[in-house]
Amino acid sequence: MFLIINTAEKNKTILIIFKFKNNSFSIFSKYSFKRNYHQAEKLLPAIDKLFKKNKKTPANLRGVVVITGPGPFTALRVGVTIANTMAFALKISVVGIKLDEFKNTKELIELSYKKFKKAKLKKIAIPFYGKEPNITMA
Repeated sequence: MFLIINTAEKNKTILIIFKFKNNSFSIFSKYSFKRNYHQAEKLLPAIDKLFKKNKKTPANLRGVVVITGPGPFTALRVGVTIANTMAFALKISVVGIKLDEFKNTKELIELSYKKFKKAKLKKIAIPFYGKEPNITMA
């Protein structure tokens, strides 16, 4: 089982749990939620909710996919950090994929499969912001 974390979309976070079997894939569940800031407070509970809904645990994961950008500065940092941390803690691979590498969920999952074949443990995903960070003052 694999998890996709996509925080690169504007004002929306997308989570997908899927598996590969016999050169094909099946999606267990797809969950998205709107966000206007507060990604750090919403992402981990959303991942937990997705696992519970599917009666799975993080221990069932074989890998994590994270969309590395371009996208919102803070949202990317949060998504990439959670993906890297999960991979480290669970001793599984993480792969990063940029938004321009796929057009739809099917292509994203197929590309994930190809990248996992080459993935190595202890590698990390790096965010790709696409421009200089725009940090607003409160």
